[in-house]
Amino acid sequence: MKHLLALIFCVYFSGCLMGQQQAEWGNWKNWGDQEDGTYLNPIIPSDYSDIDCIRVGDDYYAISSTFQFSPGMTLLHSKDLVNWELCGNIINDLTQIGPELNWDRMNRYGKGVWAGTLRYHNQRFYLFFGTPDEGYFMTSAAHPEGPWEPLTPLLAEAGWDDCTAMWDDNGKAYFVGTHFADGYKTYLFKMAEDGKSIDRKSAVLIHSGSGREASKLIKVNGWYYLIFSEHKPGVGRYVMAKRSRKLTGPYKEEKQLALPSCEAMEPNQGGIILGKDNNWYFLTHHGTGDWSGRIVSLLPVTWIDGWPIPGEALPQNIGTMKWGGKMP
Repeated sequence: MKHLLALIFCVYFSGCLMGQQQAEWGNWKNWGDQEDGTYLNPIIPSDYSDIDCIRVGDDYYAISSTFQFSPGMTLLHSKDLVNWELCGNIINDLTQIGPELNWDRMNRYGKGVWAGTLRYHNQRFYLFFGTPDEGYFMTSAAHPEGPWEPLTPLLAEAGWDDCTAMWDDNGKAYFVGTHFADGYKTYLFKMAEDGKSIDRKSAVLIHSGSGREASKLIKVNGWYYLIFSEHKPGVGRYVMAKRSRKLTGPYKEEKQLALPSCEAMEPNQGGIILGKDNNWYFLTHHGTGDWSGRIVSLLPVTWIDGWPIPGEALPQNIGTMKWGGKMP
């Protein structure tokens, strides 16, 4: 019954909200900044998969996975979360990942650079990401334009995806990764303060199952939130969160933040950011990844009972896709 209701919500609200934007999904006549104080989604009607976002002072930075393409991991810059420009690519040579991505082999199509996490700590930018075959890597730089350090391997094992990282208030560092090859089990690891190694033996299981990916850690009002995306066959993909008073857990409290989407997977994974206007936002990709790729939209976030609800907050205290809003 629970899944049936979710499916009904999915179909009904997807149809209603798609009608707010256009009759045909993907036929966007207008998008982005409307130059009248409002914006329309998508803000980037192009393929920027696995988006993540941070704010550093008055600047916003976002990353997008690039799979087998070189150079790798696109970096974007914005002043308002709606208008974005290319800032560069963080991985200038994919052979740092492994020889299978070199021009004479090229047998990592659709693999290579998967979803990552961008962080800023102690006046330095950090990128953490995984590949499904080679494992986890990191790099850092003093400036977003680079130069970025050569990649440092963190976990040389196949079958892992979509990692995140965080430093606590005492400077201790932690890393979260999901072992999709073993039932989508997500673990918390201790990490070196410079981000260049993780303690494999320190792994603590946080959760597992249901196609979970896109983990992101944030701290708000004394709570540590693990935001992630979940998928169930016949139901769709939707945004979830677990929370704990301690970064190390346990993460016992869990809430579904958005209704499932059966067709366009929207909203999907992304980054939750506190804007310069002191409002919260969710920069997310959506779409199935077919002809349109996975496009980018910006959703408002409403905090309800201590949980970040993205998009249009419904009376049931759950979010759904929103196709426009006021410029941040």
